[in-house]
Amino acid sequence: MDKAYVSEFTVFMSQFLEQHPEVVKDQQRGWDFGWRPQVDPVAQQEAEQDRAPDDAYGFNWFTGRAKPLPAKSR
Repeated sequence: MDKAYVSEFTVFMSQFLEQHPEVVKDQQRGWDFGWRPQVDPVAQQEAEQDRAPDDAYGFNWFTGRAKPLPAKSR
């Protein structure tokens, strides 16, 4: 097996990225946007104040019910 082999696609992409550094910067910007989001402290504080109490199931289905569920018969 020839370990020095480089595919045509790899050669093309290497040359393309060398000739177009803005593509690499745009990729990095997209990666940062998805994986390193900048959190606005004011927006974070507002979100924490607007948060509803958690019932440990991710939803609070029983809050709006006027009467309890009927007991299950066995």
